[in-house]
Amino acid sequence: MASTFLLPAVSDTMVQAEIVEWIVAVGDEVSLDQPICSIETDKSVVEMTTPYAGTVLALGGEVGATIEVGQPLIVVGVLGESALAGPASQAPSIAVAEEASLASGAGARGQVRSPLLRRLADGLGVATGEIMGSGHGGEITRSDIEVAARANAASVPPVARIHDSLPGGSGSVLAMPKVRRVARERGIDLHSLAGSGPGGVVVLDDLHQVAAPDPASGGQRRERLSPLRRSIGRHLTESATTIPQFTSMVDVDATALLETRAALKGRSGRPMPLDALVMYLLVPVLREHPRMNARLDADAGELVIFDRFDIGVAVDTPDGLIVPVVRHADQRSVDEVAAEIQRLALAARERTVHPEELAGATCTLNNVGAVGLEQGTPILPVGTTAIIAPGRSRPTVYLRDGNSVEVPVITLSATFDHRVVDGGDAGRFLTQLRDHLEVPALGLL
Repeated sequence: MASTFLLPAVSDTMVQAEIVEWIVAVGDEVSLDQPICSIETDKSVVEMTTPYAGTVLALGGEVGATIEVGQPLIVVGVLGESALAGPASQAPSIAVAEEASLASGAGARGQVRSPLLRRLADGLGVATGEIMGSGHGGEITRSDIEVAARANAASVPPVARIHDSLPGGSGSVLAMPKVRRVARERGIDLHSLAGSGPGGVVVLDDLHQVAAPDPASGGQRRERLSPLRRSIGRHLTESATTIPQFTSMVDVDATALLETRAALKGRSGRPMPLDALVMYLLVPVLREHPRMNARLDADAGELVIFDRFDIGVAVDTPDGLIVPVVRHADQRSVDEVAAEIQRLALAARERTVHPEELAGATCTLNNVGAVGLEQGTPILPVGTTAIIAPGRSRPTVYLRDGNSVEVPVITLSATFDHRVVDGGDAGRFLTQLRDHLEVPALGLL
């Protein structure tokens, strides 16, 4: 009897997923735990493997289709039998890279975790086994693939490249799944476009160049929200409508903070994200103000104060804001915090971050200065009581001892759950954090 694999929930907030890529087709033979497809959840892009062996009898949807958790993802059985649902499994099977290979500092050839990057490499004709990855643990990044594609494109005669891009040519149009989906929604023939991406890849900007508004729509057009964007909307709506929250701000003389950052960078020879230094100095302040490292259990009427310091760090990505979590920030050196933030940020932008790396934050840091903002009013993540948002540094004139002095100033904005934090609590917390940032040595005492 055919066996049906139902789409499992691979994260605690997942309710549906969008099919990004099918690795198998109907009629293919698959073995146990073989990768079958990539799905985009509200958190990340995940490669799914089958819990059954046999012949693929049916697929749960086309690329770009949305499937609810618990609906059939794939049906596997014996060639020739009916694809009607048989015994179903909801056990997730997610293919991930071995921890040992990621932990090693040595470069490795052909190590690509992201199914999107593998598809990009295949579409560009890039052999990943010949690339020395520049990412963490030798992992191949998008930029590695694009560099290799440009090198390959330079060695291919122009006539051959043009021929392959034409309808009926020997090659197919090179485009990422998201681009193909948008093209389908707008009725754009990808064969009619000359891709501007590496190696002739069609990118979203190419679609924008040809997508004219439909006169019948009054100059409007519709774009389907991605699973991530819909998830962000649900969570922010829940926060804004169920949590009474307020934002307070304080200015920080960032002279010593920026000098410390430069000194740390000079010592290690590696970049020192401002988020890392702020997070490192934030932890001892959270110890002094445990209400800011907690969550409210409203049903029980209790405040759950965390003994751990797992700090979420907001990452701006082309698909939306993703907040991976730096585990045990209190047990890491500032250099270790920096390395972990950079690793998580890269994984978030490449959509390879694991669902478990996106859950369980006890407090959140959102560096709005990284996108040019001086201050903000961040919305509180559900399940926490505080989010801190440092702005960009700006020159400000202070009067000291009767003299005008120009100093770099950073505004700290922070949003709190007013059910457990009052204005006085917020003021004391922010002024102590300000003191630690103005005199970083305080964070070492």
